[in-house]
Amino acid sequence: MTHLRTLAAGLGVCVAIGVFACGNGQPGAGTSSSAGPCNGSAAVSSLGTATMTVQATDNLVFVPASSSAAVGDVIEFKNTGSVVHTVTFQDNNDACLTDNTLAPGATWQVKFTQPGTYHYLCTIHAPNMAGVIKVTGSAAPATSASASASPGGSPSPSASATPTPAA
Repeated sequence: MTHLRTLAAGLGVCVAIGVFACGNGQPGAGTSSSAGPCNGSAAVSSLGTATMTVQATDNLVFVPASSSAAVGDVIEFKNTGSVVHTVTFQDNNDACLTDNTLAPGATWQVKFTQPGTYHYLCTIHAPNMAGVIKVTGSAAPATSASASASPGGSPSPSASATPTPAA
């Protein structure tokens, strides 16, 4: 009987550990369990002519740190420094707009299809290396996101998103 209680207690501990370890979901997946469409598309300089360039610098800041764009605009991120940066979007359906690495000299583009406020940062140099883009205008027709890494990086993650950002 003692062995049975020990086995039951051990099994209970294993179940509890499994529930706590797996209960929070994927890191950075947002706070809601509902998935939605991606808020745009991202690629290595293949989305068209950039309407604005955001520089990732050796001063560990994005220049400009705050900017405005319209739905359909292509924003190019360019690493003008000598160290690797990331461009990691922080809100809602933005995981599909994240670049894992932006090598020195590399460029990476994002095209927004939904209006909203988009916060991003360099996860390597956070919290000071952060920025925001306010996108205005009408929502573009739904498109599938194509994301790929900048030269020397790994593929960008596909969307695992939450509700659309507030305008």
